[in-house]
Amino acid sequence: MELDAALSAATNHRQLEILRRVTDLFIIGADRYNDEQVAIFDDVIARLIAKMDQRALRELSARLADVANPPRSVVAQLSGSDDIAISGPALEKSEGISDEALVSIANNKSQKHLKAIAGRSTLSEVVTDVLVDRGDSEVSRRVGANLGARLSEMGFVKLINRAKKDRNLADAISTRADLPPELVPFLKLALESQ
Repeated sequence: MELDAALSAATNHRQLEILRRVTDLFIIGADRYNDEQVAIFDDVIARLIAKMDQRALRELSARLADVANPPRSVVAQLSGSDDIAISGPALEKSEGISDEALVSIANNKSQKHLKAIAGRSTLSEVVTDVLVDRGDSEVSRRVGANLGARLSEMGFVKLINRAKKDRNLADAISTRADLPPELVPFLKLALESQ
């Protein structure tokens, strides 16, 4: 393909410049692009990032994180990075990550990755169940305080059990309107045990 040939001939600095310009063009019109147009940007940006350094990938992830209609394969690649500076913005903000991908990342990555996921504006039960199972106390507090995170009844039970030794978590859970009524007495016991 002509793009691949042109990129292989370009210096690293020139490739970074091209990536920035293509990203600018995408961000400016993202809300107007149809699926086919987004797919073209997705393909081009994916080719451009293949040889980018960590700094460039961090910049790209931060820039794409707030885009409502992101290039999905690029966001998937960025969100799966072991480098939390690359994956964090996408994990916390990008709408382009499926629950399936979030569950996979939550099952396989670091506590920092789980903390980023726990900060998303909305989370489904399937994702919060993994966060509660694998997350440390910081992740648990963030999930408990996230009113956009839907928790299963079992997720609530596990958080309440942890809250017996964590006043901040107990306080976070007590602010939730979606706490099942049958679990309120157990939360009160957790609060009283502090």
